[in-house]
Amino acid sequence: MYFTLVRSLAGGETQKGYKNCILCKDFAMVRVVNRSIWILVLILSGCASPSNRSGANLAAQSKEEDQVYRLLLAEIAGQRGQLDVSVKNLLHVAEQISDPAIAERAAWAAVYNKDLTTARVAVKRWLALAPENAHALRFAAMLAVRQGDVDTADRHFQKLLLVDEDGKGLKQGFQAIAGLLRREGKQYGQTSLVVMERLVDAHKDFSFAHVAYAELALYMGKTDLAEAALERSLILQPGYDLAIIMKARLLRHRGRVEQALAELATAVGNDTGNKKLRLAYARLLLDAKRYPDAKTQFKYLLSKTPEDTDYIYTLALLTLDMNQVEEAKLYLQQLLDLGVREAAANYYLGRVEEVLLNYPAAIAHYTKAVQSEYELDAQIRIGQLKAQTGNLEDGLSYLKGLRDQHTKASVSVRLYLAEAELLRNVKRYGDAIEVLTAGLKAVPGNTDLLYSRSLLYERIGRIDLSETDLRAVLLREPENASALNALGYTLADQTNRYQEAYELIQQALKLEPEDPAIIDSMGWVLYRLGRMEEAVAYLRRALSIQFDNEIAAHLGEILWVMGHERAARSLVEDALEKSPDNEHLLNVKKQIEKLNRIPLQ
Repeated sequence: MYFTLVRSLAGGETQKGYKNCILCKDFAMVRVVNRSIWILVLILSGCASPSNRSGANLAAQSKEEDQVYRLLLAEIAGQRGQLDVSVKNLLHVAEQISDPAIAERAAWAAVYNKDLTTARVAVKRWLALAPENAHALRFAAMLAVRQGDVDTADRHFQKLLLVDEDGKGLKQGFQAIAGLLRREGKQYGQTSLVVMERLVDAHKDFSFAHVAYAELALYMGKTDLAEAALERSLILQPGYDLAIIMKARLLRHRGRVEQALAELATAVGNDTGNKKLRLAYARLLLDAKRYPDAKTQFKYLLSKTPEDTDYIYTLALLTLDMNQVEEAKLYLQQLLDLGVREAAANYYLGRVEEVLLNYPAAIAHYTKAVQSEYELDAQIRIGQLKAQTGNLEDGLSYLKGLRDQHTKASVSVRLYLAEAELLRNVKRYGDAIEVLTAGLKAVPGNTDLLYSRSLLYERIGRIDLSETDLRAVLLREPENASALNALGYTLADQTNRYQEAYELIQQALKLEPEDPAIIDSMGWVLYRLGRMEEAVAYLRRALSIQFDNEIAAHLGEILWVMGHERAARSLVEDALEKSPDNEHLLNVKKQIEKLNRIPLQ
């Protein structure tokens, strides 16, 4: 009879239940146990034969049939999203059968069903059947963390450290536990820190234990606790690489990048063969945009391990960012020769050939990167190059064809933006606006399309429409620093609403304090407000972060107005040598010549 019931439950379309979702939610150490359940079902089914009809055997057979039924019912109920039914039946069978896999499945099902009380019952059974099982210990400990039970979590973690299932030792055990607690998230942060503190107290003579605690504390935002733990680690083991690297991360987190770099540089000098220290130093240099120094470190690392393709790839991208395209080309070709990261190598070789004006070669490389994660980027670049190598209509037609192929909104947005960019580049601003407007009909309210259209409206002098689009962006994204800056700059440059502009740019600067474009805008609005010295300070700062022709033009104009003619002329002349056709610089040049009546060289 129960087979009829199972068939009736199986009828109709099933829903996604816990079976698949458990693998990607909650705890990190999930294992699939379906196979063991179904093997058990087959075994029990095989035992339920009519060959022996004694009373005892009939009772055992009936019990086994009930277990088979409950397992099938649990599986089907789980697939149909009836988790209460699934958990109840799995737990029932788990309490009757000495198979830890059933108890494990019951525990996971209960957690996914947010039934932590039943999960504790299931994991207790799991541990009773497999007391040394690392998965069960981790599960029990993390469940206790979720419930704020520090004593239970500590007890299970302490035992887990002794299990050493992979033979990796206490150090890796501490790192793994810190990782588990981080993955649980900050909502359990206080409990996690207390549990970790207890584990460290029990192993306080090991420097790696303090580093693991520091890593967790830093993640939880407790920088003072992290710093104290790292100091204890370095007292126990001076020169300990993990502690030094973690301390550099802490300093960077606090904005003390130069100190972090100095300490890593010292550590690398004291232990020249330590790959971890040098790699951390190289990465921090890269993060600080000190590209030449980062390149030196990565080249040293590659010289010691020439087979490491990650270093080759990093150097390829780094030299490309430094505009050292010929060197970048060598690294990328090396990746192709080795048969490693071929899609990425082809895509970036396309970028290299584009810089070198070898457009057919660039298109060939982009084409090879199409069937990869670089597909859309490569296709957009092909469309742009078609416009440059053939005619504009070829490129536009190619991009429109791509739009017809893709229905995903995010892809459509990028293609509309790319098409509008082609038109903007040839100053067909009205046509570009039409493309973006069509995009907004297809993807209403998209802030990227609104932002791009606002810039085009500003180009044709429709400040009212530009402001409308930017206000629409800010209505959806009040902390969009780019939109705040664009609106503030437009008001400062094109209207006399200087105080309103200043307030908008001030908001943007709070969100992105190191963005040179926003710093430039602040300098410009201060100039409009008559605060000349402050304006110059901001513009010099922006120029020190990134040389940009528009920033140079702004600074040159203000210096000239302030009477610093020589400095203004020198700045504009130097900038024009690099970009002789730049519109902003040429405008400032005309102003200077008009006022001074002496042509700039």
